[in-house]
Amino acid sequence: MTTAAQIEAFLIQEKQKFRMQADGNVAVEGFSSSEHYREGTLTWIKSAERWHDGLRGIALGIVQEGVELPLPNQILCKNSKAVFFSLIERFFTVHDEDEALIGQHTVIGKHVKLGKNVRIGHNCSIMGEVEIGDDTVISDNVVIKNRVRIGKRCTVQALSMIGEDGFGAYEEENHHRVMIRHYGGVTIGDDVFVSSHVSIQRGTIDDTYIGSGTKIAPCTLVAHNSRVGENAVLICSHLYGSVSVGDNAWIAGSIVKNQCKVGDNALVGIGSAVLSDIAAGQVVAGVPAKALRDRVK
Repeated sequence: MTTAAQIEAFLIQEKQKFRMQADGNVAVEGFSSSEHYREGTLTWIKSAERWHDGLRGIALGIVQEGVELPLPNQILCKNSKAVFFSLIERFFTVHDEDEALIGQHTVIGKHVKLGKNVRIGHNCSIMGEVEIGDDTVISDNVVIKNRVRIGKRCTVQALSMIGEDGFGAYEEENHHRVMIRHYGGVTIGDDVFVSSHVSIQRGTIDDTYIGSGTKIAPCTLVAHNSRVGENAVLICSHLYGSVSVGDNAWIAGSIVKNQCKVGDNALVGIGSAVLSDIAAGQVVAGVPAKALRDRVK
């Protein structure tokens, strides 16, 4: 059983910005969505449009600052989404502390260096000059090989591959193509999220680079020699060789031609084909991608 007072104490400890309008003795049993609210639980309401009569008896609401609702027990937050999910993690998620740090049937090479509290799932293969930073979590069926450095507090979800050679070849007589062996690596910063079915290829000579804070959604390809800045978002997209993506850029469901540059704070809309450089702060879309407007910060 969790009380509103315990939740308040946790938010103070975490230095969250909030305003408490609730009885500290109110009991909270679990969590639920506002659409399918369950009696006695914590829920999140981000806008007045989410309000309905079924929420009148709510135990405790995490409400976005500026939204006025007739609730007897609520916590108003500037970043209500972050607060709500931090409360689920702290109070309503069971963590198995006895779980092994290394899963079954996982192979780890003799040159691999693991930081503190690194967790690796089942059926993984981690071989070569690999370094994984503190508190990073590698899920099941992940392959990490050759020369890879992964920072602290990263997540790599199941069925992803990091460090395999990219697709590069040179042509001999009669159009006979010979694949080029790669000698670079992959460098990944801190707090990077790599979802499932992601491929990050190592560089031909220099490293492929993923900046700190970047988030990568499922089925994304980051090809050899590409460089992705900090706090970028890649959603189900393909970056071909030697692409450069700036800080805080968004690329959604698109392909980016090799050697193209996407500037800082740019946004590439769904289904686009980027065939030339995109300036910083631009919103582009289409095939080929064309500038629509400047991105609102």
